[in-house]
Amino acid sequence: MRRAAKRDAAEPSMVGALEKAGWEVHRALPVDLLCLKRIRGYVVIELLEAKTPATKAGKACKRKDQEAQDEFCRRWDIRKPTTPMEALLAVGEKVTL
Repeated sequence: MRRAAKRDAAEPSMVGALEKAGWEVHRALPVDLLCLKRIRGYVVIELLEAKTPATKAGKACKRKDQEAQDEFCRRWDIRKPTTPMEALLAVGEKVTL
């Protein structure tokens, strides 16, 4: 039985943080987020796979049907942030606390 594709609960807050930082975010891909930002005439593109943390330590949830996605992420070195802060750092944004 095939499961219906579900978006991660953490994704909307990551998208909001990335868009606020000037990134254009697309979500219809094999991974959750395609992020674009124009910087000094260049287009920077980053792919991210948003994950909801499974534990308080921040380890990502994993479903059994994600093996193909995991292989795609390994092959293309796609980062898997679990928080808005991790998403911003994954695309190279400087974050001050």
